[in-house]
Amino acid sequence: MTDQHSLYRRQAAGFVATSATESTWSRQQIAGGAVLALFGHVLEDVPTPVDMCLSRLTADLFRAVPVGEVLEIDSTVLRAGKRIQVVEMILSVGDKEFARARALRLRDEDVREAPGLPDSTTTADPAAALLPPDDPRVIRIEGREGVPRFLQEGAELRRSPQRDGGPTGIYLRLRCPVIAGEPVRPTSRVALATDFANVIGVFNFNPKQVSTINPDVSAHLSREPSGEWIALTGDTYFAHQGGRGMSVAYMSDEHGVFGVASTCQLVQPLT
Repeated sequence: MTDQHSLYRRQAAGFVATSATESTWSRQQIAGGAVLALFGHVLEDVPTPVDMCLSRLTADLFRAVPVGEVLEIDSTVLRAGKRIQVVEMILSVGDKEFARARALRLRDEDVREAPGLPDSTTTADPAAALLPPDDPRVIRIEGREGVPRFLQEGAELRRSPQRDGGPTGIYLRLRCPVIAGEPVRPTSRVALATDFANVIGVFNFNPKQVSTINPDVSAHLSREPSGEWIALTGDTYFAHQGGRGMSVAYMSDEHGVFGVASTCQLVQPLT
């Protein structure tokens, strides 16, 4: 990771997106993953009364967020407590709201020595079946036609088939700091990954013929991720009769599953 680039730079009390955030849809629009990474960064500036960890993140992306404008994020603690905290963040440009996120944080306490703890129902990790991100058979998309600048300079996405040739999953990591001159925060890594649950596992549609816009993301986490790479595996379900869909993905790191993310889609023919 290099400090030569960043997704945003601070300007007064706000943020201005760099060209490394440019989306698939337009060079004047910020990619959804970059918007979510900014929410994650800002969330960690909100203090907690005790050690807490992000447990749920939901976001609604109402409008395409513009590159080059000053973005302001207003953070409000809706529920303050020593076990539960709820924070709402509103992203606006001028007097117009573009996106809104709500985060639930839970107390972080090591209870491994407590008697009577329940066991997980499974330790299965779907990402364990994927080829590792540095395997030469993993597909790197940078440099290909149509790949947005965000996935050339801001973040890195690699498509990985399973070791036995099964369904493909993806690996994600940030290529640069979210904010110029500031370390990448774990919540930004998670928030970025949630956006890529959208149409997980779907590779048989032509984006020049059909759009699958996801106006929201949701995620539940059991812990913070470790390492740079986050793997996503999952499925997408379409209801063509209503022009809608939904995706659900497991998020894994080197230690296994740490979260699940979901999105809905508005499916629209373009031709």
